[in-house]
Amino acid sequence: MMDKELIYITAGEESGDLLGSEVISHIRRIRPEIVIKGIGGKKMVENGLLPVFRTEKLGFMGFLELIKHFFVIKRAFKTILKNIINDKPSVVLMIDFSEFHIKLAKKIKQALPDTKIIKYVSPQIWASREKRIEEIVKYYDCLCCILPFEPEIYSAYPIDCRFVGHPLLDKYKIGLMYDEFIEKFSISEDKTIISIFPGSRKQEIKKHMGVISQYLNSMSKRGDIEFIICRSGNLPKHVFDRYDLPPSVKIIPSEYQWEIMSYSGIVLCKSGTSTLQTAITETPSIVFYKVNPISFMIAKMIVKIKYISLPNIIAGKQINPELIQDDFTAKNLIHETEKLLDNEDIYNLRKSELKEVNKLLGNQGAGKRVAQAVLEYIS
Repeated sequence: MMDKELIYITAGEESGDLLGSEVISHIRRIRPEIVIKGIGGKKMVENGLLPVFRTEKLGFMGFLELIKHFFVIKRAFKTILKNIINDKPSVVLMIDFSEFHIKLAKKIKQALPDTKIIKYVSPQIWASREKRIEEIVKYYDCLCCILPFEPEIYSAYPIDCRFVGHPLLDKYKIGLMYDEFIEKFSISEDKTIISIFPGSRKQEIKKHMGVISQYLNSMSKRGDIEFIICRSGNLPKHVFDRYDLPPSVKIIPSEYQWEIMSYSGIVLCKSGTSTLQTAITETPSIVFYKVNPISFMIAKMIVKIKYISLPNIIAGKQINPELIQDDFTAKNLIHETEKLLDNEDIYNLRKSELKEVNKLLGNQGAGKRVAQAVLEYIS
């Protein structure tokens, strides 16, 4: 017999823990009596999750680390599956962590066919391995998608697929007004701010900062630009000391990332979440990324999309230039920057195109909409 007063929520990494905590918070406001168990981290537990396994044990990146942590993943899988089968919850909400979750969903459906399974964040079948859609529609009852074009992909299949909006919209908060920001960091209001988001991991800094250093030393000769490097909270304070940067470059911690992006004229950013932030702030950007050659070759074989940055993918065309691998040079960065600085028409077109992408991202409240989906399936 299914327990209507019990649900499970599982998240496999830190970002999923944050998304899960927001969903739990909204469920608790409406149905405080519901017991919520599952896999989560600090934030989900703070909001009322009873953990049967901790997300922190699963928070690693990369192929080699996956092999290294194989037994941890296996233990987590067995633990959560056993608990779900024993407890027979009415609903299981699975957040991101796609490979782990599709295997878990399959086992749950075999043992508990009446348990409803909801997936928050669709697997990126539009980027690679599109055949996964067959398993997705077979084992999930509901998909809560965060990208506007995803429901169309599933429209021909018998699955409840809903666009809930992108959760990043809820993170867009400005703590310092422009005047406060430039005063706090001694920024000249007569200069154009160009900000650089080189990455949040040490290996990304190593791959990117050599080129960025050359770029900064060349571009700082102009005299009409204020340069800011945004340092991720994951990185030590002195991570940029080894690079030959002009003394005028300001390094500002990522707690001010939204202010930095909002008040910049141009953003140079590593491919990833930051590219979507530039769409939310509607700031023209230049996207870059460099990995080791073997990883790049493997990615080219697997990934089947034309663009790698989300604003371009959502728009279905190039808005922001992408300098990937061998194209990521100081010369190309300078060329793309000067194109924006010296051509007002191009700059304004980019801004208007990003505004359209921003509109497509939906409204704030993704976590609330996912919570509503969970409550619908309970009832």
